[in-house]
Amino acid sequence: MEPHALPLGLAVVLLASVLFLVPGLAAVEVVGDKCVLVDGKPFFPIGIYSAGVADFPLLADSGFNLVHTYAWEGRRNWADGKAWLDAAHAHGLKALIGLYRPDVKKMDFGGSIERIAKYRDHPALLAWHTMDEPAWDKEGDIGKEYMPAAYRMIKEQDPDHPVTAVVCHFADPSLFMPSVDILQADYYPIPPIPPEWFAGTGFRGIKIFVDKSRQASQGKKPFWFVCQAFNYGLMKAAGRDIPDEWQRFPTLRELRTMTYTAVASGSRGILYWSLSRLRHPTKDVPLASPEHWERLTTVTLELKQLLPVLTADTPETIQDENHVVAMVKSDGQHTYIIAANYERKPTRTAIRVPGVERATAEVLFGVGTAEVRDGILPADFEPLESRVYRLQLGAAQ
Repeated sequence: MEPHALPLGLAVVLLASVLFLVPGLAAVEVVGDKCVLVDGKPFFPIGIYSAGVADFPLLADSGFNLVHTYAWEGRRNWADGKAWLDAAHAHGLKALIGLYRPDVKKMDFGGSIERIAKYRDHPALLAWHTMDEPAWDKEGDIGKEYMPAAYRMIKEQDPDHPVTAVVCHFADPSLFMPSVDILQADYYPIPPIPPEWFAGTGFRGIKIFVDKSRQASQGKKPFWFVCQAFNYGLMKAAGRDIPDEWQRFPTLRELRTMTYTAVASGSRGILYWSLSRLRHPTKDVPLASPEHWERLTTVTLELKQLLPVLTADTPETIQDENHVVAMVKSDGQHTYIIAANYERKPTRTAIRVPGVERATAEVLFGVGTAEVRDGILPADFEPLESRVYRLQLGAAQ
């Protein structure tokens, strides 16, 4: 996707914002495995890959606050990059800026150093993105040399912004922790991933990988999860041999459970791959269905509503009982329970609510209430069902 020319009115807004730019103003701080701080305020990314300037108004209205593009990753056309970043900033979006991956793998950092110098003070910049799935190379290269070399180079050029990379679901996250400030991982469970691919079948793998990544970081670095928001059938349209059962988008229930399994397990950000596979036709790939976009934005708007609790620096507990993972956390006013059944079978569970003896819990984004008695909320979950509860003010005793 190519950036588009900006209208005059938008250019005036951007010019005004530039007047306030000073080095370090948009510094991003990593504080252990909590949410990153942007200008001192906690930031939980709701992001999407492969976004263009024309998408930004819709993305901002749909709950997104972080964007990425591959479109100018390998270019030294600074105007393209600045136009994309300026437009993101004008719509209140933060950005991941990717380095040119072939150069990173060769440890040829001349172009990357130029890129960092050009964009490191831009207010839209959240983090530098070095690599996608470095463990996936056919030669078995896990980036043992180029990943730490790229990390050192970036930190020398820009100490004010973190470094991130995406590893695939069967990677060993401990290998990559020294080369990032924020680790991302993708895990695509539609269709079920074969058991021999690290984490077992289905949505359970999300919980396993978040746990493994948080353990590898030893509480020092946050983890962001990249959800599946695409249909493998689009690859069949481009001439790939894709099994029939792979040729569908995730359902709304599957999207919610992917998202809330990761959140309840301790992920400090959620991204989706990718917008180019969702909404935009290419030469070989047809336009994705609007129904799937509606499902996706249903979930992202829920996340936006939950940002006060997701970014709150308050105590939290994470439980895993009868294949339901649940996080109990307060935003300072209400107590929330974010819970997901990560198996394709029903279950009954009991969620412990520390510090609350009795309360009525409202089901957000759904219908009904539940009762906390003696510090326990009992619940029956359907297959791949997720729920968000909010304990009503004044209900706790």
